[in-house]
Amino acid sequence: MEPNKDLVAKLVMADPGLPRPNPTQSYWQHIPHELANAQSSSLPTERDFAIIGSGITGLAVAKSLLEQHPAATVTVLEARTLCSGATGRNGGQMAANVGEEYMHLAETHGPEMAGKIVSFTFQNLQRMQELIKEYDAVESSEMQQLQKLRAFLTEDTFRDFKLSITRLESDHPSWKGLYTILDKETLIKKYGIHGAEGGALLPAGTVWPYRLVTKVFAALMKKYPNRFTIETSTPVQAVEHESNFVTPVTSVFPYIVRTTRGPLRAGNVVYCTNGYTGHLIPKLRGRVHPFKGTMTVQDPGKAMPNQGKSFSWGFHYPVTYDPATKESGHGLYYLGQSAKTGYFYLGGENARIEHVVSADDSFVDKNSVIHLQSVLPQFFGKSGTPPWKVVSSWSGIMGFSSDGLPLVGQLPTSLTGRNGEGEWIAAAFNGYGMANCLMSGEALVSLILGNGTGDWLPDAYGLGEKRLRDILTAPESIKALTSKL
Repeated sequence: MEPNKDLVAKLVMADPGLPRPNPTQSYWQHIPHELANAQSSSLPTERDFAIIGSGITGLAVAKSLLEQHPAATVTVLEARTLCSGATGRNGGQMAANVGEEYMHLAETHGPEMAGKIVSFTFQNLQRMQELIKEYDAVESSEMQQLQKLRAFLTEDTFRDFKLSITRLESDHPSWKGLYTILDKETLIKKYGIHGAEGGALLPAGTVWPYRLVTKVFAALMKKYPNRFTIETSTPVQAVEHESNFVTPVTSVFPYIVRTTRGPLRAGNVVYCTNGYTGHLIPKLRGRVHPFKGTMTVQDPGKAMPNQGKSFSWGFHYPVTYDPATKESGHGLYYLGQSAKTGYFYLGGENARIEHVVSADDSFVDKNSVIHLQSVLPQFFGKSGTPPWKVVSSWSGIMGFSSDGLPLVGQLPTSLTGRNGEGEWIAAAFNGYGMANCLMSGEALVSLILGNGTGDWLPDAYGLGEKRLRDILTAPESIKALTSKL
C-alpha cells in the first residue's frame, strides 16, 4: 500500500511560501554569528546582482562574482537570519551518494554523463576542504577528513549497492578502489555496527556548516565593503521585469525585486532558494519541491567511544510505508559525531507524507525525534538501553527535483513568465548540498559572465528543453515519491 497519490500531487504542487519566520532552532546556530542579522540602514536601490538565499550556494555565487567581476555590485537577500536555510540546518556531512546512485545514473544518462556527475561531486567535496583551509576555518568549523561507513540494513539494499559499484568500476576503471566493500562480520567485529548485511567505506568529511559560511561571508564583507551587502530579514515577495510596464526597456537594472523593505532594482537575479524556489517561480512547482528533514543531537554519555575524527555513517534501508500510522521511512539515516563533545548528529525522515513534503520548519515532528532516539543505539549493538539524551532537535527544508539532480543555469522565459535573460538558478540539491552547492554556484557565475564551464559542470544539471519536457516534471516527482512506498 502507498500514500494517496492525490495527496502527494497536492503537496508537490503546493506553493512552498516564504521561509517561515519562526523556524525551529538548529544546534549549529545556537550561538549566532555577529552577522546573523546583518542589514543595511536602507535597502540598496540598484545592484548588478541580487542573490536570493544565503546558504553555501548563495555564498559561492557572491564570492565568485565579487572575485571575478571587479566592478559588480552584489546584494544577498535573506528572508530570515544569515544562513538559516538548509545549509544552516543540515547534517554536517561532506559526503557523496553517487556510489549507490551510479547504476540509476548510468541507465538514465549513460555512463559518460554518470561519470561526470561522480567526478563533479568528489571535486566539490575537495573544493569544500580547500575553502575551509583558505579561510582558516578548519578549527572553528570542526572540519574532519575521515571515512564514511555506509551500512546496508537488508540483503537487497546491499546487493543493489554492490552491483552499482561494480558497474561504476567497470565503466570508469580510474574510480576502482574508491569504495571498500565490507561484509557483515567485518562490520560487527571491526567497526561495531550491528543489524547490517554489509557496508562500504569511502572518503568523506564532516563540518559545522554555519560557522564556515558565516566566516566566509564576514571576510567578503570586510574585503568588498563598497560593492557587497547582506540584507537579512528581507523576504523577496516577487520578481518583475521592467518590460511589464515600460517598452522599450532601457534600464541596466530591468528587474524589480520586491521585498518587505521595498523594491530593489537589479541587472540580474540569482535564485539560490532550494526548497522554496517554487514560491517565486510558480512554473517550477512540482518539478522542484520542498522536503523536510529531521535532525537530532544525542549525547551517548559514556556508552560510546568518540570516533568523530575517524568515521561518519550512513544507514540504508528499503523505503517503507506503514498504512496504520501513514508514516513513511525514506531509506536513509545519516550520522556524524563531534570530535570535541562526542555528541551524535543523527538525521532521517520517518513521518507522514504531509510532514515530509513540506516547507514548514517551524516545528519538528515529535514521533520523528522519538524514532531517531530509538534507532541510534541499535546500530551500535546497544538495544535495550535507555534512550540517549536529546540535546537538540530541529527540522530543515531541502529542495528535491523530480530526477534527483540539481538545477544549474539560466532560467528560460518559459519558466519565469517574464522577458529578459538575467534570471539564473542553482537549487534542488536533493539532500546532498555539501557535495554539489559550492561548485554549482561557481559554475553558475562562469555561465553568467559568459565564460562557460567546459565539461566540468554535468549537462544533466542544466535546464535543457528535453529535461524540462520529459524528466523535470511534476508527474515524475509524484512517481519518485510514491513508486517505492
